[in-house]
Amino acid sequence: MTNSRRDINSLSPAELDDYIHALGILRARSAADPSDVTGYDFQAALHNGGIDSAGRNVGPCEHGTDQFLPWHRSHLYHFEKLLQESDPPRTSNVTLPYWDWLHPQANGKFPPAFSLPELVLDRNPDPVELPPNTLEIVTTETDQGLFGGFPSAHPGADHGRLENGPHNFMHSNFIGGLMADASQAALDPIYFSFHAFIDLLWAEWQRRNGSPPLTSPDHNLRGFDAQTKHKTADFADTVALGYDYEYTDRLKADFAVETPQPVIRQLLATEPLRLVSAPNLTASLRSNSRAEFSLAAPPAEARKVMVRLDDLKVPVAGSYVLRAYVHPSDVEFRADDPDFASRYGVGYVAMWKAHHMAGGDQPHSHPTESNARFDITAVLDASGAAPEDLVLTLQYLPSPGPYGQPQEAPGLLGEVALKDVLMEVYS
Repeated sequence: MTNSRRDINSLSPAELDDYIHALGILRARSAADPSDVTGYDFQAALHNGGIDSAGRNVGPCEHGTDQFLPWHRSHLYHFEKLLQESDPPRTSNVTLPYWDWLHPQANGKFPPAFSLPELVLDRNPDPVELPPNTLEIVTTETDQGLFGGFPSAHPGADHGRLENGPHNFMHSNFIGGLMADASQAALDPIYFSFHAFIDLLWAEWQRRNGSPPLTSPDHNLRGFDAQTKHKTADFADTVALGYDYEYTDRLKADFAVETPQPVIRQLLATEPLRLVSAPNLTASLRSNSRAEFSLAAPPAEARKVMVRLDDLKVPVAGSYVLRAYVHPSDVEFRADDPDFASRYGVGYVAMWKAHHMAGGDQPHSHPTESNARFDITAVLDASGAAPEDLVLTLQYLPSPGPYGQPQEAPGLLGEVALKDVLMEVYS
């Protein structure tokens, strides 16, 4: 039997009550026995990491590699099973409702269900635009590694675009509250609906791209060794796991576009870009929250030009966003001007602060660096200017505090560090 996960706004009052009822049972288990592995707190700790009351290391989630999507699919799957088994037959068909954060809500910032007493928490109440590139990543990115992350042993081991863009931005900038902190995120029940939509986006990407075999299929997913299903390969197919996703009409329309044919391109050249705005990156960002790099003319046979931020450090003190623009050096930088942003913006990367070990300052064993790439081909073609008359500007935007208050975590600016800024030229 296949159950359908549905948009939380599409649930009937009775269906929403059954979901909340199941959540309440798992919470009551944790209140009675904090070490109960079937309780909400233990299940949240599988993501958040920490040490339970029995002194066991729990979690944390997997980030920064090809395990990001399978691990979170596993987490949702096992949590959903606990909900279904909590009070049958009432809860037997409960599924995790997804929150479609591709689109703004008709009223308010979050789905109305998350203002109910059982689901409400303090979050960032301020208006924040949703990530602009989520649909583009799902419908046009055909490379599995670039979409969802590379194996840790791969020479290009790295976060995928879905993680380092929309996922990280939503946690640290849009939702806030406990969700802004990787070590507390799953304590907010919105985590499960947020990640159910991440899982939907992955399932849609798999459908569009012929469900390629998962990389690292024999990897044991951290925290699930005691489960029958605990390897990456166990989480390749949602239908095989007993669930699918019911799309709203809005999502059906969004996904009714063709997937482009994969294009194999050859790397022709890699050119370091020179910082021209200050002696070093930190000084430049400290002076005006941005850094400018000179561009060079790509070879005539270039068909695609990318900028790569090489070994961008994953911060520990806080989170931030780097927005990238390519514009003529004599054009005033005006990121708040919609016309400037539309004409010269080439992308962003959201750096979400790392997990920490319970009771200490050491981060968990997630990757400590990440690469980010921006396709600047279209802007170069449309600018009408010689490449050597253009600059790449990186704008530094510290993420707000968990409740939307403007703040910069102490020491965060010093953690904005990278190895190189490179121009990659492809045939």
